[in-house]
Amino acid sequence: MALTLHRELRERPHLVAMVHERGLTERTFLPAQRGLAHEVHAAGLRAARAAAVVRAVPFLVVGHVLVERDRERPPVQSPALWDAENTADPSLARAPVRPADGDRLLTTSVRALADGLLGSSCRDAPPHHRIDAR
Repeated sequence: MALTLHRELRERPHLVAMVHERGLTERTFLPAQRGLAHEVHAAGLRAARAAAVVRAVPFLVVGHVLVERDRERPPVQSPALWDAENTADPSLARAPVRPADGDRLLTTSVRALADGLLGSSCRDAPPHHRIDAR
């Protein structure tokens, strides 16, 4: 569901800014939140844990889209802000210089979020009830 929301936002680059300017952000994301609530409920989550997922996933996705958009704008953004020679882990410092695979990074982020919020209930759910980056 997160990847679907991400794709829809990327296909409509001015949507986020436009709905924010008009004060319609909550209303715009309501269908995605309802769909996520359905999936969370089907996975057996209730109350505070379910609400945390329903709120966190759209925040994560929208933030991801905003960072992607910022990196696409001229002048080209350079992630090479770390001094690779003066860090404890030079290979880690060089990693942000390489182009990021946005879909893969989003999938990793959503899985980490789900694992953090849901723990074993996410990993142990039947495949059709898992909360993941679909």
